[in-house]
Amino acid sequence: MNIINYKDGTKLNIDKKETYRYLGYHFGGDVPLDAELEKMVDELTKKVAEAATPRCAYEVYDLEVTDRTCVLSQNGTLLTINSARLAAHIKGCRQAILFAATIGPGVDMLIRRYNGRSTIKPAILQAAGASAIEAFADEITERIKDSFINNTFKMRFSPGYGDFSLEHQNDFFRLLGLEKNLGMSLNSALLMSPSKSITAVIGVI
Repeated sequence: MNIINYKDGTKLNIDKKETYRYLGYHFGGDVPLDAELEKMVDELTKKVAEAATPRCAYEVYDLEVTDRTCVLSQNGTLLTINSARLAAHIKGCRQAILFAATIGPGVDMLIRRYNGRSTIKPAILQAAGASAIEAFADEITERIKDSFINNTFKMRFSPGYGDFSLEHQNDFFRLLGLEKNLGMSLNSALLMSPSKSITAVIGVI
């Protein structure tokens, strides 16, 4: 099991354009922004980074893929995923990485603190939090890639996408020990807490 912890998120390269995209801004060139909004985004993004406690867990498995099935193993079958979309995405891969990342409960607490006090600030915090978890996941994915030699990697593919059932969130929690290792939990609707968390399969050729 591989676990990576950051003290906080202040060193994360949180993409401000991604934050604006989550807020519904779609840039087609240089689009002027309201100066007050831009200042608010900068200030709240800093608060998100300070509140974040990014953590990641991942494990590498041998992989066999058919047209509709992905079988992950380590000295025996550990997980079978029935998903034609995932199988097509990682076809040709010999290994698969089960990956989970979170930026911790502090960001959720920060968002709740602003709920009811403002209409725009909670939305900005939600957007900045989404950008932060993506930035962290991207950074760790690159670190994982650097630990391999002459391999090609597929993009992350998460439960809930296409026919990759959310039920498999239970498998991520079981195999990666996400409650113990990352302090994450899963409710009856298969939603993760902290809310700014990601699980995914990464194919390795």
